[in-house]
Amino acid sequence: MRKNEGAIIEKVLPGSPAEAAGIKTGWQLMRIDNQPVGDIIDYKIMESDDQLRLLLLTEQGILRRVKITKQVETPLGLQFNPPTITKMQHCGNNCLFCFVDQNPPGMRPALYVKDDDYRLSFLYGNFITLNRLTAPELDRITRLQLSPLYVSVHTTKPGLRNLMFGTKKAEKGLLNLQRLVKNGIRVHAQVVLCPGYNTGPEMERTLADLAALGPGVLSVALVPIGLTAHRSGLENLRKHTPEEAREMLKEVGTLQQEYLKERGTRFVFAADEFYNLASVPVPAGDRYEGYPQLENGVGLARHFLDELSVIERRHRAVPGKAVTATIAAAPAAGALLEKLVTIFSGPEDPEIDLKIISNKYFGEQVTVSGLLTGSDLLTALEGKALGDVVFISKTMLKEGSSLFLDDLTVEDVEQVLKIPVCPVSGPLEFLSEIEKLSGGYKSEIKRGPNH
Repeated sequence: MRKNEGAIIEKVLPGSPAEAAGIKTGWQLMRIDNQPVGDIIDYKIMESDDQLRLLLLTEQGILRRVKITKQVETPLGLQFNPPTITKMQHCGNNCLFCFVDQNPPGMRPALYVKDDDYRLSFLYGNFITLNRLTAPELDRITRLQLSPLYVSVHTTKPGLRNLMFGTKKAEKGLLNLQRLVKNGIRVHAQVVLCPGYNTGPEMERTLADLAALGPGVLSVALVPIGLTAHRSGLENLRKHTPEEAREMLKEVGTLQQEYLKERGTRFVFAADEFYNLASVPVPAGDRYEGYPQLENGVGLARHFLDELSVIERRHRAVPGKAVTATIAAAPAAGALLEKLVTIFSGPEDPEIDLKIISNKYFGEQVTVSGLLTGSDLLTALEGKALGDVVFISKTMLKEGSSLFLDDLTVEDVEQVLKIPVCPVSGPLEFLSEIEKLSGGYKSEIKRGPNH
C-alpha cells in the first residue's frame, strides 16, 4: 500500500454496522478516529470501540466522514484487499511437498500465492513457518500476545528442516518457535508426513521436541502429503501405504496415552485421511478434545458421524411431496455418505442417489471432496438423471462465495446441469434442506447411538 492510500474495502458484510452506515465495496478506509489504519492487526484493535469516526474515500474520489455507534467488540463488517491491508508476507521456502507448486496452469492468480504471514495465522488459522520472521515482528507478536498461532513444523531436526523447507533459514524458524513459546505465545503445530523423510523415528523425535517446549504447544496435527498429477520437475515423493498408515496410527495411539498422563492432553492427532487409508475407524468425539484442528482435516469424519447420530433415529410426522436428490462427492467421503443415504432409505423418504466423482483436475490420486472442481462435477454429472437437486460439500467452494477452485461458480454448474446445486456443511444442514424442498416432510430429531 503506497503512502496516502487507504485500506481498499473488498467486501461489506450483510447486516453489519458498516453496511448500515452506507459504506460500499471499492471505497478506501483512510482513518479511524483521525488515526492511520496501519495493518489488519491495528484495524482489529481500533474497530473494537463502541464509537468510531471513519474517514473514507469513495470510488469517485469524494471524502466521506461516517460516525458509527455499535456494541463494544462488535466488528465493523469490513474485509480488505489485501486481507492484511499492508503488503502480505509471502513464503520464501521451497518445500519438497508444496501443494501450490502442484497446481495446474490456468487457475486464478490467488491460488498460486504462498502466504507466510503471522497476521493471517492469528486471525484466520493459516499455517506459517516462522522461518522469515524479523525481530520487530517477533517483538510485536509477543507484545500484543497474538495467540494462538498455527505453525508448520514438519521436523525439528535442523539439517532435515533445511532439506524439507528448501531453505537454510528453516533452522531460524525453529529458534523463533522456541522464543515465541517461551514468551507466552500458544501454538497449534502441524507436521506433513513424507514417507522416507520425517516419518518413523523422525516423527517421534519431532513430537518429543515439541512436547518438550511445554504447554504452550497446544496440539500437533499429523497430516498426509498431498500429491497431484502436476508434479513435473518436482521431487519424487510418495504417500503412505495402508500398512504404514496402520503402523503410524498405532504409534499415535500409544503416544496419546503417554501424553495424556504427562500433559493432561492427547496432544497429537492424526488427520482423517490416515484412518481412511488404513481402514481404521476414527476415534470417538471426546478423543479429539474439542477438535483444535478441525479445519486441518483432523476430526471432520467424526464430526460428520456425530451429526449422523443425531438424525439416525427420527419419526416422520407429515410426509411431504416426493423429492429426488443426488449427492456428489469424492471417493474419500464415500463410506460416510453411504451411511447418510442408508438413513434415508425408508418407503416415504426422499430418493437419494450417491455419485462418487474422480478428480480429473488435480488427478485421480486426489480423493478429498474439498479439491473437486466445478469442471469435475460437470464431467461426471452432465447429461445424467440427477433428480430435483444436487448436494455438494461447502468445502469445494472458496469460503463465503460460490467459487470453485477452477473459477467456475455454483451458478455456472447449475446452468449446465439445469437443476439447483446446494452446498451443505454436513448431515444436519442436508436434512434441513431436504425438509425445505419437500414442503411438508418433517423429522423429529432424537439422539441416536454413537457410530
